[in-house]
Amino acid sequence: MTSISETKLGIISVAAAIETYLDHYPDDDLTRLQLALRGPFYQYSLVGNNGTRRHRLKLNAQTGEPVKKTARTLKRKARNARRLDARALNLENMLPLGDVNAIVFNAVPVSTPIRWKLKRKKERSLWQVKVVDENGANLHVVRLDAQDGTLLAMKRKA
Repeated sequence: MTSISETKLGIISVAAAIETYLDHYPDDDLTRLQLALRGPFYQYSLVGNNGTRRHRLKLNAQTGEPVKKTARTLKRKARNARRLDARALNLENMLPLGDVNAIVFNAVPVSTPIRWKLKRKKERSLWQVKVVDENGANLHVVRLDAQDGTLLAMKRKA
């Protein structure tokens, strides 16, 4: 199977999207990143917080321009330092999207990705990739470690 990188998709890189988020919210810890097909275009959705406020930034994946910015105050329970640390993504030594796709395409028989989600589960930052076949009949959900590419789970949803 072939690898689909950001350049083949015609979008900015994941690193550039993260950098744009941190330019807007320099004191935040990133807690979630998603790249999804929205109509005919790809869109990044990045979520983070600074301990008191949660911020969400949606970017046009082709241009890197902000589409929507929202902020809300965190509930008292969510401001707990232990909870905040448990949700922060580990962005060091993260695999590029092309490598993630290569691992996913070797694991499943279809090769049309529709959504990539980066989130944290326990101590790991994980990529969750949804992949469909050409006619959209078979949906596969693949989870892998964001740092070393270890395949953690594979599920087929009909």
